[in-house]
Amino acid sequence: MKFKFNIPNKITLIRVSLIPLFAAILLADIPHKNILSAFIFGMLSISDFFDGYFARKKKQVTDIGKLIDPIADKLLISTALIFLIGRGIDLWMAAAIIAREVIITAIRIYLLPSKIVVPASNFGKAKTVVQSIAIIFVLLQLPFGWHVMLFAVLLTLISGVEYMIRIRKMTGNKIVNMPNIITLARFLLIIPFVYYFLSRKISISLIFFAVITLSDKLDGISARLMNQKTELGSGLDSFTDWTLIITTFILLVARGYLNALWVILLIVPSIISGIFKMMYAKKQKVVPVTFIARLSVGLTYVTIISILINFGYYEYLLTGTLIMVYLAMIGYVLKALNIPKKAANRNRKQIA
Repeated sequence: MKFKFNIPNKITLIRVSLIPLFAAILLADIPHKNILSAFIFGMLSISDFFDGYFARKKKQVTDIGKLIDPIADKLLISTALIFLIGRGIDLWMAAAIIAREVIITAIRIYLLPSKIVVPASNFGKAKTVVQSIAIIFVLLQLPFGWHVMLFAVLLTLISGVEYMIRIRKMTGNKIVNMPNIITLARFLLIIPFVYYFLSRKISISLIFFAVITLSDKLDGISARLMNQKTELGSGLDSFTDWTLIITTFILLVARGYLNALWVILLIVPSIISGIFKMMYAKKQKVVPVTFIARLSVGLTYVTIISILINFGYYEYLLTGTLIMVYLAMIGYVLKALNIPKKAANRNRKQIA
């Protein structure tokens, strides 16, 4: 999609460029900063109406405009939520809204190569309006601010479901299917896991960790039983696994359970594996998953649990995990570099 520098898109870009100013005022120690920040937030929110109005009136509606306009809204809302956590907005509220926005935005971007643009619906626009009103209530410390924000959270989640239904109608089982929903649920559970870990409620965080890890195979089983195995699903499953693993190891370092060197030794091969997996997937149109990689993920989960319960021999498990991770990395490197030329040429012809 080509970017057209028309009036609606200019307004959207100005809105995005002023978000740092809004954040700076929230952080600054100046008189009446709540009123000032609420005013700027309100102006930026209202500008969302004007870019849509000019786009329709001047017949300058573009696919790129349909994409960047809701992204600009999400950036503004997410910035406000992050800086207002503990100042009228609960962590779980911010996490629920931001998670929904990140997921929907990721799907929009994923669909771009297919030239599928899903514009914001009236339901989605209403959700944005309610979110903005709730944030202004919190900024100005008005009565019932928490309750308005609660309503915004509920509306956000409902609109997310509505968006998924529309995506399902447009793409069939490609995006919205049971395996991907299971994987997405696993990904979202990382949020409460991190929250309870940082709150030093290790027992509760272990329960979430166990649910995430034990349900790891459910998406794969459901994909095979329902014949809904997709490239997106394979990539999302792998991304969820390594997001959980790397996040957990960083938390373990932050809380003094582990030396930072272990995390560096783990992350480096994981990044290299990810790069070569993408190289392979680009050529073969399928995300590779090796037996050693599956084994390394399983062993990593066991190792993390052993660290959390203070198992006496966890360092041996950690050493074994690192060996398996590096073996998996080598496997992906060899797999990507040794793609048969005939297969590669065949794929090029199919694409052509």
